[in-house]
Amino acid sequence: GYPAYWHARGYGLFGANNLGYYAMSNGKEVLNYKLQAGKSVTFRHRVLIHTGSTLPDNQVNKAYNQFSE
Repeated sequence: GYPAYWHARGYGLFGANNLGYYAMSNGKEVLNYKLQAGKSVTFRHRVLIHTGSTLPDNQVNKAYNQFSE
């Protein structure tokens, strides 16, 4: 799913969860994804790090579009 839910735990875990919509949204969102036996799926992530002020939406969207090509 996009966008992924990002979360961190006090013991050091930091992760992106593409499949945890139900748990992360307290049941408000559901992602029904089924992987057929013998098939595979690949999830790709990019972390965009920027110092300073907030990036404008158009710059974030441009970076996303370049990554997803």
